[in-house]
Amino acid sequence: MNGEIVPRELSPGMVPIGFAEQILERAVEIEDPAVFWDASAYLGGLAQKWNGHGQEKNEIKAAEMFCEILLGQLLEPVEHGGDRKSDAFKSSPHADLIPKQRADEFCRYHGWRDELIEAVRNGKRSRRSLLLYVDELAAGDRQPEPAKLDIRRGDFRDVLTEVEPTTVALILTDPPYPREYLPLWDALGEFAATALIDGGSLIAYCGQSILPDALDRLRPHLRYWWTIALKHGTTAMITGKWVSAGWKPLLWFVRDRRATQTMLADTIGGGQPRKTVPTGDGGYWAQAVDDLAPIISALTNPGDLIVDPFAGSGTVGLAAQRFGRRFIGAEIA
Repeated sequence: MNGEIVPRELSPGMVPIGFAEQILERAVEIEDPAVFWDASAYLGGLAQKWNGHGQEKNEIKAAEMFCEILLGQLLEPVEHGGDRKSDAFKSSPHADLIPKQRADEFCRYHGWRDELIEAVRNGKRSRRSLLLYVDELAAGDRQPEPAKLDIRRGDFRDVLTEVEPTTVALILTDPPYPREYLPLWDALGEFAATALIDGGSLIAYCGQSILPDALDRLRPHLRYWWTIALKHGTTAMITGKWVSAGWKPLLWFVRDRRATQTMLADTIGGGQPRKTVPTGDGGYWAQAVDDLAPIISALTNPGDLIVDPFAGSGTVGLAAQRFGRRFIGAEIA
């Protein structure tokens, strides 16, 4: 079926500049989701095989994204929110054709056809980058406002007791690293095991020096999934250990399983830390908002609830606002 959009038997040297636009021109007249799904799968396979063919690969990836965007316009939009209606696609006549996780992602493109096509033309050639862009479009022009973040003052063990069980899609947090605070990691694991939805994730920044202890304290409560490396923009000298540290572990645990299947790279480039609003002690540096974008995009949907038990100046909350997620945080005043 993909022959209706994409020529068969493509090989290196056969993809000219403008190939993606040619595919788009053919595709706009087609109204069969099966044709788009077959074409996007075919193009995705070519893109994986054609490493080293830069310009041709860019054309193929752009054509693949065009097919996915147009497919999304033919599918019913899926409503996402606090109740996480992830089964909405099951009643679709295309439920047996397209894997549910992919269909949910394509449905998020619904209504943003022109904006997304222009984004591909401007260089966004991955599904993750388009989904992030959709989230920003859906959130509108409003800028994140620190003053409006729901950050509850006090120990999270006290002030987050009103968070309903199994309502949190993602706990994203940066606990204190000194060894005297290790009991907080036990409490964090206990809280996450109750608060997370089935398949929800806990991602916690962790210092290398306490890495084995943090893992031991989280494992009784949750299932270890992966470790993500956050690469620093500059190295930090760790006195006493005599190590020049260029990255930081982000420990990733899940409640029983992972709910989403969106690819998430296990290395994240550290962005520029943001300067917080000055406080009585002169203010301090906080984690960069941009570092969190791929995590939030891969592990949550618009309207999902994100919680940060160690909210600090609200970096996680600002990122949640930016991409249309709900947020609750806690920080000792």
